[in-house]
Amino acid sequence: MGATERRGALLALLLAAAPWEPLVSAQAAAGDFQVRFSMNEDRLAPLEVTFQGGARPEQRVEWDFGDGTAGQGQTQTHTYYRPGTYTVRSTLRTATGQVLSRATGTLEVKSAGSERAQMVVLLGRGEVRFSAAGSVVYRRTTPTFTLNDRPVGAGPVQVVAGEYRASLHLSGEGGNLSRSVRFRMAPLTASVPFETEVLRLTNRARARGWNCTTLKEGGPARAPLTRDSKLEVAALAQSAGMALNDYFDHLSAVDGSTPAARVEAAGVRAEASGENIAAGQATPDEVVRAWLRSPGHCRNIMGDFSHMGVSYVGRPYTKYTHYWTQVFATPAD
Repeated sequence: MGATERRGALLALLLAAAPWEPLVSAQAAAGDFQVRFSMNEDRLAPLEVTFQGGARPEQRVEWDFGDGTAGQGQTQTHTYYRPGTYTVRSTLRTATGQVLSRATGTLEVKSAGSERAQMVVLLGRGEVRFSAAGSVVYRRTTPTFTLNDRPVGAGPVQVVAGEYRASLHLSGEGGNLSRSVRFRMAPLTASVPFETEVLRLTNRARARGWNCTTLKEGGPARAPLTRDSKLEVAALAQSAGMALNDYFDHLSAVDGSTPAARVEAAGVRAEASGENIAAGQATPDEVVRAWLRSPGHCRNIMGDFSHMGVSYVGRPYTKYTHYWTQVFATPAD
């Protein structure tokens, strides 16, 4: 099997986050004061939670997160670094400070096990980005990175063809944590027209109501997906990783990252996300047709997402030559 290989491969993955949940009210709500929260459904520390209080513009919302910290504003995003059960309190006040309503509830944050460093390497074309997404650290910490033992930022960092060793360093509650990843860079063929055409064909299928069961058009139409530059960083990392390291899987052979970790590493907080990958298909029409006729891929294409990133990478003399990735997401509010 070489560069002229025509047999393609497909894999699809869908991930969903927990929906918004109500915070139990301890007092009758005044003016329909409603408090909700949203988080990753696994509830593992460190856990980022978004709280939302429905208040009028002239009112203010105060928060007691139950871990010794507080905040103010209708929407607050807070990270719980340690596992435990926290009592969250919210107070609705007038502009002059009069209390209108209070709400309280408990939030359980589960342990993710021992602290550990997880590094995500987002490969690009002549550049690379780094992230500590997926790390478990039970305290606030700032990650630092090195590339071939030279301190660098999270990126993008310009690189040339060659072999590299990247390292992540974190200060955990129990001591220092580190993780190293080796990767290679080499020239990769790009095609912006290919990627633009994949987006067009995907949105055409959504507009025409492609039915994933009957494999025909005519079902409920879906809104078009918006192209997202951050999701394209995650998509490119996967396509480049497969092309440069001769693997075909949602789990990266470069750093062990999952699609969700790559989305997070690219800077997207997603309510839900999904990933389609393919290899061997030589044109946008060929790859989209294959995805639409595969149940899992089709469900992602026709799914309840709002944004998409797409990446095509070509590398001759590899198993499949052509490598494709679609990353779907609905960014959190």
